[in-house]
Amino acid sequence: MPSLPQSLSSLASHLPSLPATSTLTSTSTPKILLSALSATLIVLAYRDYRTYMSYGPGGSPHNAIGWFGVRVLLRPFKREMFSTDVYTRKIKDGESTSYLPGEKELSHREGGRPKVGPHMVPQRQLDEFASKEMQKKIAEEFESFAARNSHLVKLAPSGLELHADALFIADGLASTLPAEKTKREIAHIHRLKDGSLHLTLAPADCKKILDAGWGQRHSLSGVSVPKAITGRTFELPSEYVLIYAPRTEAEVSIVMEVVKASVKYMTGSEDLR
Repeated sequence: MPSLPQSLSSLASHLPSLPATSTLTSTSTPKILLSALSATLIVLAYRDYRTYMSYGPGGSPHNAIGWFGVRVLLRPFKREMFSTDVYTRKIKDGESTSYLPGEKELSHREGGRPKVGPHMVPQRQLDEFASKEMQKKIAEEFESFAARNSHLVKLAPSGLELHADALFIADGLASTLPAEKTKREIAHIHRLKDGSLHLTLAPADCKKILDAGWGQRHSLSGVSVPKAITGRTFELPSEYVLIYAPRTEAEVSIVMEVVKASVKYMTGSEDLR
């Protein structure tokens, strides 16, 4: 009669062989990890695309091609948006003129900064939108200002925003140096979404605005993007900034003071009406 060890040995010899545990792990783990990583990236990309589409039409195509271009092709050109070092240097070099009201009139903006989307174009807020009432108010003030100051500015379709009218230097006036990079465009309102604005200010006023929490730099400000990428020459001055959407009538008044400061700087004239 065979012993117990012999019986177990005989039984084991008739069992089907199984791959070694180490072999199973080494061949399947990378595939599992790669599949999980791919699924995660797809989900993140889809969420990012939805955020991009939520801005509505802006300065880039409002579709998957526009999203890909902004996220991939423009990504190397993105800059941080809160440093005022570039303005401090220009102020020290003599560009110290300010067109904004004094410090007492330009109080610090209440509350924290609104959350701004991660995409360079369009640059939009994700919260703290202007109400319909305040959007109407700022649009009326903007248009009224343009009508009163037709000797300095005119309203025309924005070449930067593409889906809004903007203030431009009036025909017949010479372009100032800062206006050359924006093709004479001064300011526009983002009426299709949050009610924020883009405009160009003097370096001293850019510093005031950022320090007081009323806005931030455009992430492409001071950047030149090759024509091969955008299909057109694209260069923004370092003084090109985002002004947060006004939430109250008092904030509408302050934002309009910022618009006036932009017009003075870009036209080289303080003859406002």
